Amino acid sequence: MDKIRLMKKIVKILAIAMAAILVILIIAFIGHVVKINNYNMLEREITSDSTTTEAMVDIHPRGGVTDSWEKENTGLGFKLNAKIYELVVTNNSQTLMDDWKLRINIHDDCYLNNGWCGKFEIHQFDEEKGEQVQTIDLRNYDVSEITINYTMGGQDLLIPLTEGDYIIYLPDGSGVAGEVPIKGSADFSGSVVCGIIIYNKLGSIDLSDYVFNYNLHLTYWEGSIGRFFTVSFPAWALLMIVLGVIFLMTVQFEERFIIQGKILEEVLGVTCSLADSKDYYSKEHSKRCANYSRLIAEKLGMDKNDCDTVYYAALLHNIGNYYVPEQILRKNGKLTTEEYNQVKTHTTKGAELLKELQHIPHADEAALYHHERYDGTGYPTGKKGEEIPLVARIVAVADAFDAMSIDRPYRKKFMREQIREEFIKNRGTQFDPTIVGVFLDIMGELDL
Repeated sequence: MDKIRLMKKIVKILAIAMAAILVILIIAFIGHVVKINNYNMLEREITSDSTTTEAMVDIHPRGGVTDSWEKENTGLGFKLNAKIYELVVTNNSQTLMDDWKLRINIHDDCYLNNGWCGKFEIHQFDEEKGEQVQTIDLRNYDVSEITINYTMGGQDLLIPLTEGDYIIYLPDGSGVAGEVPIKGSADFSGSVVCGIIIYNKLGSIDLSDYVFNYNLHLTYWEGSIGRFFTVSFPAWALLMIVLGVIFLMTVQFEERFIIQGKILEEVLGVTCSLADSKDYYSKEHSKRCANYSRLIAEKLGMDKNDCDTVYYAALLHNIGNYYVPEQILRKNGKLTTEEYNQVKTHTTKGAELLKELQHIPHADEAALYHHERYDGTGYPTGKKGEEIPLVARIVAVADAFDAMSIDRPYRKKFMREQIREEFIKNRGTQFDPTIVGVFLDIMGELDL
């Protein structure tokens, strides 16, 4: 039973520790979440002059045979040269680039014709109209809805751009073109290639002046700290489940032990009552003696398990009375020598019955030696002092107290002060003086 109580105490301590760990984990995780959110919300920027390699932009002519041509029917009165430029965006950040846009500053006169797969936010500066801004999907537009300056060269849309104008490429966010998000990892740098068609007189323009804005995105479970939380929370939950199972098993075992203890006590109670019933005046004697013995053991500072051992041993100390004839036990007059010798056999007979009890240690000692005297003049072996087992010395005091506190056919029960005087008088001769001292301290609390 003590082991079960110890286990419950350990489980309780561990549960408190686990609760503290959870609080620490939650606080740390909240801090981690704030840090990740700040990381994700930070808008980063690189320009053509930046040296960072976290993100890279490369704008260049595509260079294929069919990627440049000449257009005569421009509606402008002069020829134009067309060229396809690739806008290559590379994510080297080892995490997700979940949003980005690319601003290209114009330094040469040119005409924007087409682009894919996103949309273009076009900024024109007109001396009369000021800045004009419109976002257009150059692959799918209605000319009647265009509000900025433009011209038509046959079937081609030509949007004039001059130095100071700029265009912002807004990537396709539908997921079809794979432009947003751009994945990246330690082993993989994701990239996307967008296209743009530019017309101008010379056939080539400088598009190297750009500003690239982007956001990176980490989940809460990425990185060494994220992986720590990925492992920690499930591990914590698993340990709590294990602790819960252990606690339930401990409670079940405790309930089983309590039930078994009650069954044992009831069985032993019936057994000792059977022996006590042979003497009408000793009815319930063993139970009272067992209760007094437990009080003495507790006052001596014994642990719960030892107190229980003393209690059960005291409960059975008179079991040998079953072998003593009933007419002797109930005799009102003085016993003959032969009858007294028969009475004394209850100690040895009881010990023989109890010596095989493995789970109630010292029960046979209580039965055999509870009539020994501290000065060595008792029976059946004449042991003295601390040669007499402690359990028997305790039961001897409890047995004597109960005998003095009940009426007998040949005398009335002793008053409390008389009992105290008897114990003091026989202290060190009949009884262990230490146990008598302890019992006198608690005797005032007992009912007579």
